[in-house]
Amino acid sequence: MLPNFPRWVRLAGLLATGGLVAVTTAAAARQSISFELKGGYRNQTATACTQKNHYTDYHRGGTLLMEGYVSPAPAFPDGTWRVKVKVKRCRLVHGARRFVEIWHGYARGNRVLLNGKKVGHFRKLYRLRSTGYFFARAYYYRTSPYIRSKGRHFHVTR
Repeated sequence: MLPNFPRWVRLAGLLATGGLVAVTTAAAARQSISFELKGGYRNQTATACTQKNHYTDYHRGGTLLMEGYVSPAPAFPDGTWRVKVKVKRCRLVHGARRFVEIWHGYARGNRVLLNGKKVGHFRKLYRLRSTGYFFARAYYYRTSPYIRSKGRHFHVTR
């Protein structure tokens, strides 16, 4: 059973909660991260792990270049801040297909000017060793809450 607080106490609690949500949302909205996969020879729409997505095709044995930007640029010297890049593969796990992490790496960042605005740039290479449907995403953890890019789906063929 909830205690019967006076109306002004309930209103103050509601306003404080709303303010906390606004501050958290504003902090997350201040920085953003973009992430792109470069190269590829064909685009398609396919269903993997029960998800229908846009996939870019790559050949097995090649190298995938992943790069992106953190905006605004982190206030750390070049090379001291980094972005984590995760690659997940569609696999059968306990009778269901789902994306499971198979690799992660760290990309060092540096500041560049993009359209007159200082942004943080990063890039990472990934060797395409096996065929299948994959998913990649970049994370920047030096903010609270951390920021993550949109997921990019790709398909590795023979």
